[in-house]
Amino acid sequence: MKKICALLVLLLLTFALFCGAAMAEEPATVEGGGTLPVEPFSWEYLATIAGATLATMLIVQLLKLPLDKVWKIPTRIIVYVIALIILTVATHFTVGLSWEKFGLAAVNSVIVALTAMGGYEVTLAKLKKKNKVPEE
Repeated sequence: MKKICALLVLLLLTFALFCGAAMAEEPATVEGGGTLPVEPFSWEYLATIAGATLATMLIVQLLKLPLDKVWKIPTRIIVYVIALIILTVATHFTVGLSWEKFGLAAVNSVIVALTAMGGYEVTLAKLKKKNKVPEE
């Protein structure tokens, strides 16, 4: 339990660091003369694979333990459903939602879910490797 709490604190501190750095920067100008969003989460950012992955990882880590205590739902299903919700809502608020765009959001949710699960596994593997005592 202490490892999970330490991991959550580390993730939140990392997230806060990136948000602070992003908010301190000037908006970047893109080719069409527009600017990229400065705030940590915007609908445009959540509609991207990177934004949806970050939001999915944070939300799953927040909800996983309470959901495991109440229902025994596999985490992979929770990750996919959260990714699908994030991409569907972000698509609705950015470009509008149609059946075709919902289908693309469902496919992209697979990529987001696999990326979020992979990021979590890599982080845990490093923690386990660091805490593992070598056998003699």
